[in-house]
Amino acid sequence: MKSFRSIAVVLAAQIVALAAPAIAQGEDKYHPVDFRQPIATQRGELSPIGDEAMYLSEKESCDFAKVEWGWGSCNGLDKMAFVMGQGIDTLVVNDPVSDGFVRLDDFFASGATAEIDSMTEDYKAGLAEQAKRLGKPVEFVGWRIYPTADKVKNLIYYALDSKWDGNATTNVKVMLLDRYGYVAVDLVPARADLGAEEIKDVVGQAVGAYKAKAASGYADFQEGDQIAAYGGLGVLAAVLGVKFGKVATVGLFAGLALLLKKGAFLIIVPLVALGGYIKRLFRRKPDMPA
Repeated sequence: MKSFRSIAVVLAAQIVALAAPAIAQGEDKYHPVDFRQPIATQRGELSPIGDEAMYLSEKESCDFAKVEWGWGSCNGLDKMAFVMGQGIDTLVVNDPVSDGFVRLDDFFASGATAEIDSMTEDYKAGLAEQAKRLGKPVEFVGWRIYPTADKVKNLIYYALDSKWDGNATTNVKVMLLDRYGYVAVDLVPARADLGAEEIKDVVGQAVGAYKAKAASGYADFQEGDQIAAYGGLGVLAAVLGVKFGKVATVGLFAGLALLLKKGAFLIIVPLVALGGYIKRLFRRKPDMPA
């Protein structure tokens, strides 16, 4: 293929160090598959975008997360896809959360902005604690896109900027609501300098690529279905890893803590582009599906 835009997760300087040796060894370790047909996720399906899209098998996705990103566990990881059209470099579908149908009314209620601002301060404090554990500076820079709920598309999304050991990163996250809870999707845009409107376009592409299973969509809710004990603000708190009402600190992947190989607990893992990393790692032509 002509190009493979770069992506990696920087878990401060430790992860860069962990990932570097794998580049020399990874050429025969991974076998990216051309993404031409929809693939099943736990509660839906993901469709390719463009003709360069690819994905890894479940096993190789787990191996990739552990070896290249330094994860101690693959808990919470559902699917990974790369080069999804012109806008999305990497898309990660997380395991679904099944706490019940989530109502978005609280996102539009009086005082919602104050609640989000309070979560932001708690998130900053969490990053500060994480920085102490890592022994590296971690800084919240600001919201590229302030947390937003969309009642038409039934989702919540945001983009936040931070610095990890001096490395700037933008973390884009989309929570797709469905009948049983939600599915969180992490995105790495193809370019790191996208403005708010361009990121919204990227979010729209990701939303369009995902489809809930039959009778599992948000609009399929029926009276008698389980209703979550929290609303949209609780979902936001969950993915940010802060406490809000009945939602305890749950961190990344809504309750599944990640560990570095060296044992450092992580509140949240930023997704950033590292020039040429994946391009070098996946330099071979991807295998065709059987």
